[in-house]
Amino acid sequence: MLQGSLVHSGLENVYWGLMIVTYPYISGLVAGSFVVSSLSHVFHQKLFDELAPLAVLVSFALLLAAPLTVLGDARQPMNFWELLARGHWPYSPIAFFILIWMSYIVLMLFELYFAFRAQNVRRLVRSHGQSRLYRFLALGSRDASLAKERRDKRILMVLSAIGILMAFLFHGYIGFIFGSTKARPLWATPLMPVLFIVSAMVSGIALMWVVYVLTMRFSHRPINRALAHGLLTYLVLFVLLDLYMDAVDFLTSAIPAYTQGPVSQGFQRILMYGPNSWIYFGLQLGVGLGIPLLGWVIPPIRRSLAGGALMSLAVLVGVYAMRWDVVIAGQEQSKISNNLITTQIPWTGFDSVQTVIGVFGVAFVVFMVLAWIFPWQAWNRIESSEESEERQSAILEQSAQGVHGTVSSEGGHVMS
Repeated sequence: MLQGSLVHSGLENVYWGLMIVTYPYISGLVAGSFVVSSLSHVFHQKLFDELAPLAVLVSFALLLAAPLTVLGDARQPMNFWELLARGHWPYSPIAFFILIWMSYIVLMLFELYFAFRAQNVRRLVRSHGQSRLYRFLALGSRDASLAKERRDKRILMVLSAIGILMAFLFHGYIGFIFGSTKARPLWATPLMPVLFIVSAMVSGIALMWVVYVLTMRFSHRPINRALAHGLLTYLVLFVLLDLYMDAVDFLTSAIPAYTQGPVSQGFQRILMYGPNSWIYFGLQLGVGLGIPLLGWVIPPIRRSLAGGALMSLAVLVGVYAMRWDVVIAGQEQSKISNNLITTQIPWTGFDSVQTVIGVFGVAFVVFMVLAWIFPWQAWNRIESSEESEERQSAILEQSAQGVHGTVSSEGGHVMS
């Protein structure tokens, strides 16, 4: 339906709905959470060592759930086999997505194996070889020595470095699809891939803050305040970068002197003064960028867990609003009239809020299964024999130093 005299036309519909809004949102969470895991594996930031295994599980669970949004949008989802059976590469962007997604799945499986191999072997040894689960996860490996674990970390560093490039490619190509669609004026900008990647980093870091705090609370474990604060620091840095990119996008899209007429007209009529202005200014910029920056400059909010939760959840809401403004608002500019196309999202049924909740529910269930299978908990980590010997030696050495260095002030006797 159109606002104005034009009532209906087959060419004037919002074809991509809520599921396509959710797809780049989930893929951005995949990329962002994987980069969080790489802070430990690639950049050797010891502060995030205990978070890295959890981030790998979150990224993999979301990676498995991401295609469900595209399949949920398809009227005939079983036709996706056509993308595999026919030679669409490299001409079809969707076929290219299949190739990237499958490659990313393979890389994440290797990442999971080497991230948990030593712990799986030690749990298999602890079960005296009776655990079928850990026998399968170890894939025949029986060496859990410290040297092998260090080799695993070197392999993880290489895999994570490749994974960062894959994450950017996995999410950046979505921005390429939108940016290369010249039929939609609000999409056709070379900034689109960069906007998607930067907002993916923001949302991924925010998600990992929420997941880490909730996981610690659920496990009744103390929260590492330094780790949580470190995540918020990275979050604010990427929020500032996202704010800069939004300002550049605004200048090159909304100002008539710097862009083409259809682009500035659509931006002003839809995002600045039109039906999506409250989403753009209120949610995307105000909630998604304003609240985190305001919370960061106020020390009591920045240092508290409630303040961190507010900042992280605000970012997640703002990034989803950004996806809405790109996907839905970009289609509301009519191609055959001066009117705007109205959009109504159903609560139930096809392409509805219900289906989006279902996709996130699947991702949550997959994550819970992975968290139950893989030993990601730092407090349940089994030491290697070398680590145990080194720890015992350190305890004995400290004990010996304490015996010889502690003297009674009364009689000169050594106090043990």
